[in-house]
Amino acid sequence: MKVPAPVLRTERLWLDSPVLSDRFAVAEYCRDPLFETLMTLPWPYELRHADFFLYRAVPGGWLSGDELTWALRTSEEGPLIGVIGWRRELGDIGFWLGAPHRGKGLMTEAVVAVTEWLASEFDLTEIAWECVAGNAASVSVARKSGFEFTGERPTTLTFRDGTHPDSWHGVLRVAAPRVEHPGWPL
Repeated sequence: MKVPAPVLRTERLWLDSPVLSDRFAVAEYCRDPLFETLMTLPWPYELRHADFFLYRAVPGGWLSGDELTWALRTSEEGPLIGVIGWRRELGDIGFWLGAPHRGKGLMTEAVVAVTEWLASEFDLTEIAWECVAGNAASVSVARKSGFEFTGERPTTLTFRDGTHPDSWHGVLRVAAPRVEHPGWPL
């Protein structure tokens, strides 16, 4: 049984379920050299990893409610340009955007839409975020989306080599205004 992601729309984006036909885009984008050091994805990233993500992880996450994942598209039938997800256990969001689509504010738009939906759907008061220390793009999205920087400490995720690299952490307080907060490392 497949549980589709609820469609979320913004001014420039259509967020829906990642599907098997997205496999080539996922594999291509996840081969970005930045991802080797900034993400816990398998490396080198292969088509079989994209297939597992799209065929098992995404639908399984929606079915259990443990991890909710959306594809970012610029139109209803458009190609996948990125992914955003929320993990219930950690209460945090994570995201990535294909290199050709960065720097346009698209991920910030997606983060706002997803966090508003999550807050409403699950009556959340806070949503967490983290990234490997030095990930300026992720920091920019979190800051512009209204997250507050809460410090540096090891990541909650285990990387491919078994380590927990230093990471920057933040929190979105749902009731607070969506403004940029001071104190970010970048």
